[in-house]
Parts: sequence; structure tokens; C-alpha cells
Amino acid sequence: MTQVEYEDPVVSTCQQIFGLPAPFPWQRLIIANVLDAILTHNKGQDEKNTQVDFESLRQIAVLPTGAGKSLCWMLPAVLSGKLTVAVFPLLSLMTDQKRRLDDFGVSVITMRGGLSQSERRAGWASLESGQISIVITNPEILQSSSVVRRLGELKPKFLVVDETHTVSQWGESFRPACAGIGRLVEQWDPPVVLALTATAGPHIRDRITELLFNGKLPNSVLANPDRPEIKYGVIPTLSRNHALERLVRNEPRPLIVFGPTRSSVAESARLLRRRLCSKEIRFYHAGLTPKEKLQLEAWFLDSEDGILCATCAYGMGVDKKNIRTVVHMAPPGSVEAYLQESGRASRDGKGAQAWLIWTPRDVKVRGGGILEDSGPAPGKNASSNAQVALPSPGEVIAARRRSMLQYTTSSDRCRRIVLLEALGIEANDCAGCDVCGKEAWMAPPEEEAILKVVKWNRRRFRKGQLARILIGKRSLEILRSGLELTRGFGALTGWEMEDVEEALGSLETAGKIRLENRWPWKSCLRLAEYPVRRRVPCCAVKKNKATG
Repeated sequence: MTQVEYEDPVVSTCQQIFGLPAPFPWQRLIIANVLDAILTHNKGQDEKNTQVDFESLRQIAVLPTGAGKSLCWMLPAVLSGKLTVAVFPLLSLMTDQKRRLDDFGVSVITMRGGLSQSERRAGWASLESGQISIVITNPEILQSSSVVRRLGELKPKFLVVDETHTVSQWGESFRPACAGIGRLVEQWDPPVVLALTATAGPHIRDRITELLFNGKLPNSVLANPDRPEIKYGVIPTLSRNHALERLVRNEPRPLIVFGPTRSSVAESARLLRRRLCSKEIRFYHAGLTPKEKLQLEAWFLDSEDGILCATCAYGMGVDKKNIRTVVHMAPPGSVEAYLQESGRASRDGKGAQAWLIWTPRDVKVRGGGILEDSGPAPGKNASSNAQVALPSPGEVIAARRRSMLQYTTSSDRCRRIVLLEALGIEANDCAGCDVCGKEAWMAPPEEEAILKVVKWNRRRFRKGQLARILIGKRSLEILRSGLELTRGFGALTGWEMEDVEEALGSLETAGKIRLENRWPWKSCLRLAEYPVRRRVPCCAVKKNKATG
């Protein structure tokens, strides 16, 4: 598949607004997590068009002084255009952050003590009208019930707490307001809460988790994203359920299956329990009760062969160290999300496998070889305050998905190099992937077998009939008609009937096969590119002979 260049909105915004060539890899990872959660948190639809909720992000990032923590919140705040509340413990820090944003041409207001009544009115007016979407404040101001109420009515999407170690160190001594920020997290429940600090050992991180995140373990950005102990692979398939069942049967456990929606992980768990006849398969998502989550976390933490189907909510759950396999049922929204979720494996360093399943339904190839997704349509510019036009939230989501889909559908470049290059990391050596191991599939392996049978039996069978023939199902109807002698009978022996029907639907979606719409072959299958002979009316033949 042709690889094409595309403009990365994160990089272009970094260059145009902040005057930097590109974020560093760690900045990129944090920014990606924030953007994913902010831009996709609104209600969406899953494959069955039922309403679903995307998961919230609770994240702590520990970066050394000088590593650019400010960009980690400023860039997604500007790019998303959503209401952002940034909390700083010192007036000097608030002033410095406002000065920097003013220099970048980004409008911002500060809420602090000592403001005149007219300044406060002007600030609230600009927020409530949507002219400004960034608020810089301190913990003491957020102790005011009226301020908290009015900000809450505006529904903040992004809460940033800088120098988060002060929540623990100062909140337990002379500034109790620092420890009270956790109340806002619970009251506002914003899609994203980002804690930034340069100094947070295990004890401080534990106290931050307790005081800021109300005891819920946050996602942590602490180490190198390259995980040499994980081997990466991609499974192209026409049936997602068949590929998932095959991987779960054969790959080492404990095993975790990541799905995009709550309904998808619940349905996958039920399907696997039925087909594998096992009770050691369960599902986990943010819609469960706290008691249910604790029970599942305890079960999976102690399990040596358990299978957990989960949304990204598990990424902020128990740190299980011996996960041997991670399976993604579909490409996630970005490379960064994939690295974080697959990175749940092999925390003990003993090795693991990360598999990504994709079907033709996941991608559509259009003119010029550009991969396009079925995400939200582009909307208005994210920020009207910046001096340059910024990509809309829809454009940001689409561009980030394209980078993930390029990784998904390529079979000629090292998987690890593609993943790390997306973060701006130069990688030359591969510690293990299906491409470097000469094991990568360029297309679904079952596709050739199905197309051959369709070609051999052109316009002879409908979907259900062909599915039974492909799996070699000897029903009374087939025995009576002698169809067990059909060329290609049993080509997909061992498949489930519903999986073959799903595969045929995928081929039809991809434009490889078609249903005839003319009698007497109506609803029978044929190859899409197979030439169809059109009958010439008898009157036309007689006319040609007469004029010849």
C-alpha cells in the first residue's frame, strides 16, 4: 500500500503557535493521551449504532525540570479549544504561564486574589461567551463555592494541576487548599485530569493518587515507551471474532483483550466464554460499579490463566506484571494509545506478544492511497484566539487515526520502527515483530480461499449456502443435492458459520464480491470484477443482419 505524507496537527500547532519544531517523545505521549480523551469523550456510537461513553483520563506525568511540562497542557488546551482550568500553587508561576501564553498569541484569563470587580466581571463574560477557553488559577480561589459553581456550569473538559507534589507536601501542612483539589475532580468529573510534576517518588505518587484522584490509580507516564520485551504483530482478517478466538486459544496467558467500547468488550467476553467453555473470561469497563471493579481487579491480579476483555479503563487499574499477551480487537485512535495499552504486557520483563486485529471495515482506501477513517467530520477551528488557523477537533482525530491505520495496514516496514517514529524517536533495531520475522500477512489469509470458491461457483450460491459449503457442513439439504461434491467444499473447515458470514460481508464491503440483482441469479454471489455478459435482444440481431 502506498505510504503518503500528511500534516500532523500536533506538530504543525507546535511550530505555528509555540515556535518549536516538534514535541519531544515524552511530551508527545502525554499530549496524545490528553487529546484522545478530550476530543473523543462526547457520546459516540459503536458499530451497532448504540450510544456509548468513552473513558475519562486520569494521568500523572513526572518529567524532569526543563523537559517542557508546560507544552504538555498548553498545546492540547489550544488545539482542542475546550474549557481548560490550570491550577498553579504559586502566583509567580501563574504570572509566568500567562505571560508565555500572551507571547504565543493565546488569550487566557487568570483568577486570583486582588482582582477588581470590573476585572472579575470581564473575565467571567469572556469565559461564558466562549471567547476564552483557558483559565489559570490557584488552589485558594477554587475554595470559593461561587467560583466552583460557575466554572462547573461551564463544564470544564481539562483540569491541569501543575507542581502536583505540593498537593501532598503542602496540603498536609500549611496549605490545606492544595489537598482540596480532589474534591473538584469528583464534583466536575472532567474528561481529563493531568497532574504534572518534576519530583514525585513512589510515596508522593501514592499520596497524589489518594488526595487528587480520590484513590483511583491514575495512568502514569514515567518510563521509555519502547518495550523491547514485547513482540508486535498485526492480524488482517475478514472475521474479527474468528481471529480473536484463534488468538485467545493459542497465545499464552494471562491475556488481555482491549476493545473500543463497553458493549464490544462485554460481547467479546460472552462469545469467548461460550466458544472456549471457560469461566475464566470476564470484562472490565468504567461503567461497572466500584465493587465490581475491585472484584475483577483482584481476580485478574491473582490469575495465572485469566482472560480479561477491557476498555482503556483498565489502563488506569491494577498494575498486573505478568500479562503475557495483549490483543486489540480493532485499531485504537492513535499510535500513542496503542503503545500505552499494549505496554500493559510484560511489566515483569519476561516477554510478551502484542497483536492488533483489523478488518476491511476498519479502513477505507481512497484516491492517492490516503487512508481515511469514519471519524467525526471536521468542524470549526479549535481556537479563534490564536493568530493562525488551527485544525478542527475532527481533523485532529482523523490525522491521528491515519497514523495508526498506516501502521496497521503496512506489511513491509518494521512495526517497532513505525511506532517509535510516530513519537519522533529514531529506532534502528527491532527486538521482535512479525515483519522482521518474515511472518506478516499482507492480506487476510482466508481471502484467497473464499474468492477461489466464489469464482469456481459463480452466481450459484447465496451467502448462507456458500457459508455452509465453506465450513463443510453436511446438512440434509446438501447431502440430497450432492453439494458436498462442490469444488471448494470445506475450504474453511473449523470456522463458525457466523464467522464465515461475517467474512463474506467484509469482502462485499471491500468491493471484492457482489450479489447478483438479476433473475435467475438474484442474491447469488460472484466476483466483483468478473465480466458480465449482457444479452443482445433478438430484434437487434435481426436488424444488424439486415443492414449488414
